[in-house]
Amino acid sequence: MKIGFTYDLKSDYRRTSSSPKDALAEFDHKVTIERIIKAIESGGHEVVKIGNARNLLKKIDRLDVDIVFNLCEGLGNRNRESEVPVILDMYRIPYVGSDGLSLGVTLDKVVAKKAFLADGVPTPKYFVVDHLNGAFHLGSMKFPFIVKPRHEGSSKGISDDSICLNEEELRLQVKRITDVYRQSALIEEFIDGSEFTVLVIGNENPVALTPVQIGICGKLELGRLVYTSRRVTNTDIKYICPPVISKTLDRRLREVACSAYRAVECRDFGRVDFRVDLSGRPYVLEINPLPSLSVEDVFPLIAEAEGMTFDGLVVKIIDIGLVRNGINKKRRKS
Repeated sequence: MKIGFTYDLKSDYRRTSSSPKDALAEFDHKVTIERIIKAIESGGHEVVKIGNARNLLKKIDRLDVDIVFNLCEGLGNRNRESEVPVILDMYRIPYVGSDGLSLGVTLDKVVAKKAFLADGVPTPKYFVVDHLNGAFHLGSMKFPFIVKPRHEGSSKGISDDSICLNEEELRLQVKRITDVYRQSALIEEFIDGSEFTVLVIGNENPVALTPVQIGICGKLELGRLVYTSRRVTNTDIKYICPPVISKTLDRRLREVACSAYRAVECRDFGRVDFRVDLSGRPYVLEINPLPSLSVEDVFPLIAEAEGMTFDGLVVKIIDIGLVRNGINKKRRKS
């Protein structure tokens, strides 16, 4: 097949003086994009490099592809991840991955949590603050809390200081998020325990693949350690796949991952992030329909645990998208 490839390169954008330091954290390096292209080509496909949403708009009238493999994160507000799928839908061009609605829902962590709660998917208790105005109304919620930007990915806005033990710390972190990231702050009850991520693939009958446990600073029982974008660039993070966990927890992580996937109507593939409390209860933090395919991330480990190669897993996801779109996989005649 002739496969268009949409993506964002870090080099395509320039951080302004008013932007957060991690503003470009979600975007890919050129070496990652070239590695993904190699994986797609291993399935016998021809790849047409498109790039970001602006490049897609420039090329859309002469775009000669069978399907698009979309990894675009976009830049700007909570609709940024929806831009490429919406453009492709307007022009009736099929693509691999979730549509604009699901991408918008999942980028906005508050809307995603509402979908999870409606479907009975366990997720930490939360509240939202737009502006610091008077006292917090915590209800039955208790410290510690973790404070996050409402609609960001790649752990943007999260640091060791994001965990708050009292109201003074909470106010400082809420002010940081609303001032620096210019969006609402999501405040969740912090789950003391361990962290996992689970890749789900498929559509009508989604399948959760081997869970990955995340170690931080040599620890698997993380306490109040959290995953941050800063830690990704050093040796703090270690991925364990398959993890040494009970069959019960393994099964539960997969079940809940598929439930979260269905709740927001993901398509073809997506990754669900968890914290598991000290009693072994998993809570969904978020679902990412545009997970990192960097070879430094979890994809190669999951592929190996499933008896595949990195290339094979990428091609399998594309095949799933081809089937969903009713496209027969065959060599394209030029």
